[in-house]
Amino acid sequence: MAADLSQFIRNLLCIGFFSSGLYKVCATELTSDDFYERERVQEIRLSISGLNLAKMKEALPERKYVPATLHWRNIRLENVGVRYKGNSSSRPHQRHKRGYLIKVNEFKKGTRFLKLRRIALDNGVQFGSLFSEPIVTDILRNLEIPASRFNYANLFINNEYQGVYGNVERIDESFIKRHFGSKKGLLYKVHMGGPGANFSYEGNDPAQYKKGFEPKNEAAEKSFDELIDLIREIDKDDKPNYEQTLIKHLMAENFLKITAVMLFAGCFDQLTGWNPHNYYLYRNPKTDRWSYIPWDLDVGFADHAFGNIPVIDGWNAAWPIPGGPPKPILENIAANPSLLKKYRETASTILEKYFKPDQLHSKIDKLYDLIKKDLVKDPYPAKRITNPRDAGYDDIILSFKRFIDRRYQLARQQLDNPGPRPKPYIQNSMRQHQRPAPGDLPNGPTDLVIISRTKNSIKLEWKDNADNEAGHIVQRIDIESTEKFRNHIPCPGRSETNAIDVRVSPGKTYRYRVYSVFSTPNGYAGSKPSKVVVSAPPTKAGKK
Repeated sequence: MAADLSQFIRNLLCIGFFSSGLYKVCATELTSDDFYERERVQEIRLSISGLNLAKMKEALPERKYVPATLHWRNIRLENVGVRYKGNSSSRPHQRHKRGYLIKVNEFKKGTRFLKLRRIALDNGVQFGSLFSEPIVTDILRNLEIPASRFNYANLFINNEYQGVYGNVERIDESFIKRHFGSKKGLLYKVHMGGPGANFSYEGNDPAQYKKGFEPKNEAAEKSFDELIDLIREIDKDDKPNYEQTLIKHLMAENFLKITAVMLFAGCFDQLTGWNPHNYYLYRNPKTDRWSYIPWDLDVGFADHAFGNIPVIDGWNAAWPIPGGPPKPILENIAANPSLLKKYRETASTILEKYFKPDQLHSKIDKLYDLIKKDLVKDPYPAKRITNPRDAGYDDIILSFKRFIDRRYQLARQQLDNPGPRPKPYIQNSMRQHQRPAPGDLPNGPTDLVIISRTKNSIKLEWKDNADNEAGHIVQRIDIESTEKFRNHIPCPGRSETNAIDVRVSPGKTYRYRVYSVFSTPNGYAGSKPSKVVVSAPPTKAGKK
């Protein structure tokens, strides 16, 4: 009774605070651990005026914060900022579930929610659905690697149910302070990739690296020279001393663990995978060492993504050199006998402790059981936008389990018998280069342009005009070639508007075009292609 009376008094005090208009968080016993409690599906409510909802949608594809009131348990926080989150949620007329980002101090500086600055609500519509991120982040945290906390949340906006979301801890100053004891230090985010994002040294001009690395605090904005120093050291071809170099500048043991986890989980959308993006770099001023922090881990446990990325067959567990652009850090690890041995020992331990099929099957079943009843009420289709043929969540779970079984079996064989370094995995050339192909479907991309070119990369951007595409494919041809355009860069997912070609020879001129891909009853089909753009080698003055 005393405990009940005490809680009743606290609730009355909370009501008093809020009714007085003060922006206080009255949660004496609640912490962010309660907010991210794994076994509890949270209920998050947002109140947003009709006018502000309209402003948010009218601003798309720009993601604009509007004022809202946040409700969670006995906490009511006014004047927080809310916007749509992610490229897949930025199409004005899209039909799938939109993600949201809540920034509690957007309109009133200093406001915190359980010491948090942001709340990220992921829509769970990518390859990894609602299950990849909690599995991967749990493993990383168990390995004592800084990673986001995750649980599920039912979201209501103006009392209207929006569906089940992934409640993912945002990597920001609050995250850094919780893990490293202080928010001081340099923090950079790599979202879409760009020069240097694959840890390839691109010279000393900060303007090049600013195309790929977004500074997330004032110290980082002023210290691109330190980031460039890191990349220069990582890219050194100093094989005898590379282990010492890596340990000096990077949390090397953690990086080897992350590399193994990403491989086993099939998180190909990382520096350690095919596409060098979706990570943060943090330099701890106490140690002067950098940490690689992966994020946006919702693309795991799916093989042959978009029909072009051989996540299992093309990613050897004993030789962690995936497809995509060359990554100096992985190349140097594979070339250093001591580092390669440490990686293999680390990978073997992680495989047996965390990725045995029976163990992961049980974990996925428990996650599904948590939200199965809520998913029945979810107003959006029970399928991933990257996998339009999904027959429901039971089908998605089955596909996860098939991936897990095959990944474990092959990884165990490869680690037990590494053999010589495998040659790059090559798919059937006709399938890879000719299917799908540009066609006559409408709403293809337009306004294709070359954004930048370095010694080993070319960045392209275009306007996406479709609402229900499965993705885009960039085609390329050498200017001297007499062959036809060939599929070159797959870009799965809706609303993709840029790509980076990292298979570039410094002296060659290339032509590009891009087209949309749609799922039809007869398989994938293409739109009309965009106009052709040409990228010539940089001149001595550095121009394209």
